[in-house]
Amino acid sequence: MSRHEPSTSHAISASILLPSAEVVSLPTAKRTRVCHGAFTRATVRKMYCRPGQSEQFFWDANCRGLGIRALSSGRRSWIFQYRDQHGRTRRIVLGDVSAIGLDDAREEARRKAAGVAHGANPSVERKAKRTAGTVVELIEAYLLQAKARLRPRSYKETERNLRIHGANLHHERIEAVRRRDISVVLETITEKSGPIAANRVRAALSALWSWGLKTGRIEGDNNPVAFTIHHPEKARDRTLSDAEIKAIWNATDTGEDYAIIVRLCLLTGCRREEIAGLRWSEVQADKIAIGADRMKGKVPHEVPLVPMIEANFPSRPENSVDCVFGKRGTGFSGFSDSKERLDKQLAEIGLKMPPWGLHDLRRTFSTRLHDAGVDPIVIEALLAHKQPGVAAVYNRASFRVAKMAALLRWQEIIIAILQPSDGVAQ
Repeated sequence: MSRHEPSTSHAISASILLPSAEVVSLPTAKRTRVCHGAFTRATVRKMYCRPGQSEQFFWDANCRGLGIRALSSGRRSWIFQYRDQHGRTRRIVLGDVSAIGLDDAREEARRKAAGVAHGANPSVERKAKRTAGTVVELIEAYLLQAKARLRPRSYKETERNLRIHGANLHHERIEAVRRRDISVVLETITEKSGPIAANRVRAALSALWSWGLKTGRIEGDNNPVAFTIHHPEKARDRTLSDAEIKAIWNATDTGEDYAIIVRLCLLTGCRREEIAGLRWSEVQADKIAIGADRMKGKVPHEVPLVPMIEANFPSRPENSVDCVFGKRGTGFSGFSDSKERLDKQLAEIGLKMPPWGLHDLRRTFSTRLHDAGVDPIVIEALLAHKQPGVAAVYNRASFRVAKMAALLRWQEIIIAILQPSDGVAQ
């Protein structure tokens, strides 16, 4: 080590290394001159690496830790040297000598020294910033693991929210994203798509950042999504009237995939994904048996096949395609466009319906069966809700009989609703 460098083995009480450069060697064209004391603009201009050496360090006596690293190539950099909390010597570059003046270099060095005194570690912090990825890199890593644990619909919504709605953040470095950046994205979505859509994007971004912090892909403990605006949401309680049920039933008499899905959702009380993703292997002689991997609660679900449900199933194909719906046997897609066409049909017949969705069919199914006096435990079983207490261990065979009876009662209700004025069922 040069006699002009701070000694790493010398015991000192301060965390900033005190330069021992009382004498600084200043090379000239003919001989080496010696400069005593602090840096000046004049001496800094003369501080270059000695011939025959690869690099040389010069230390400022008037600013702790500030130095110049001169390379044989002629390049010179301001550096700041200190000891971390473990007593190890650390050194970071502050900038090129040709671009940063002496006063600015000293000011920056003093700022770094103050941070070190309060426990900061500039070298580690700079390395973290240098290696930190962009938001889109974090998103790709997050989606890779999310696909394995989220239900298909939830994954698609999360993917859309992060890749499409969060696109303005993609090229930002993770550590550079601030709460205002998130707020701007959410405000734009609120204006274009409404407050509920903004809430969903907010939830996806918050989950993304939480995952990044927990896995160490984001340093620190700051989640910029925290304290951004969450719009209040009113719980939906929409159920369909007899006239609406009848109109929807008549409008779905087309045999198309979406029309069949709508009818089966109404008749079974199942979620739309459970019906739209049906496999022929799940359609058995006397029941629909949906595997746990496709259920929200990760518990197998059985729906007894009553006549009206069987009558509305499409014909089983002769080929080996397993999915009931979808052109290529991959399950149905295109809900938004299909729903828009159905709403247009309903409007054309003069029915003024408030906004509704397929989940409202499920809520109507539940409400009407409660009104008909069906045991709530049986209704919950038909809805595939997780059962608490005694209901969780209710005899499966008894449930099967009770569920069949409840679906037959629901079939009677639907037939009565669909009765035309002449009393003949459609």
